[in-house]
This record gives sequence, C-alpha cells and structure tokens, in this order.
Amino acid sequence: MFKILDRYIIRKFLGTYIFAIVLILAITVMFDINEKLDAFLKAPLKATIFDYFLNFLPYFANQFSPLFTFIAVIFFTSKLADNSEIIAMLSTGMSYRRLLRPYLLSATVIAALTYVLSAYIIPPANVKRIAYTNQYVKDK
Repeated sequence: MFKILDRYIIRKFLGTYIFAIVLILAITVMFDINEKLDAFLKAPLKATIFDYFLNFLPYFANQFSPLFTFIAVIFFTSKLADNSEIIAMLSTGMSYRRLLRPYLLSATVIAALTYVLSAYIIPPANVKRIAYTNQYVKDK
C-alpha cells in the first residue's frame, strides 16, 4: 500500500515533529521548574514527577501540537527542497497530490493523537496536577 518513499516521508516528518515537541516540552519544564522551585523542593520527589510533571506534559504537548505540526512541515519540506529531493520526486512524474499523501496521513495520525489526549488523557491528568498544585504550590 505504501511505497518506500511514503514511509521515508512519514518517518522523517513524524521524527521532526516529535523532536520539536520534545524540545519545546523540555524548555517548558525548565521554565516551570525555575518558576516553582521552592514548592518542588518542599514536595516529595515522587509526587513532583508522577503527580505533576507526567500530568503537565500531555497538556502542553496538546497545546503546542498544531504549531509544531506546521513547523515540522515547513522544516522538513525545506530540508527536502534543499537536498533537491522534491525535484527528483517530481521529475519521476509524481504529482503534487501524490506528494502530499504521506503528509496528510502523518497529520491524521497527529490529529488522532491530539484528540485522544484532549478527550481521554488530559482531563483526569489535570485533576491530579491541580490537586498537586493546591497541596504543594499554593499551600491550600
């Protein structure tokens, strides 16, 4: 069903997307640690990692997902163009529509993941994260 070129584009596009999301999440965690350092030092380490950060990361991954999908498309496509790979693909007779098929499939995978995060994972995670924040950060 998928040709080697499709798998190549999907793998590179999703790899670029995941790398960008992981990078922005690492930056977000560093800023959050810097902002709430006193509270994190008072709270147990296990609670900080499992009750706060593992519930904090899906929320921000979901928030940044549309932006970094766009950034991954721009970055990966410009890298393909820089290496003259798009020219080679189009010179074989491939249409633009055919070139977009792996992009659309990858975007569908990201959209499905975003839906699952926002519908099933983030709501219960926010309950735990807010409980941690109320107990250790806001001292309620």
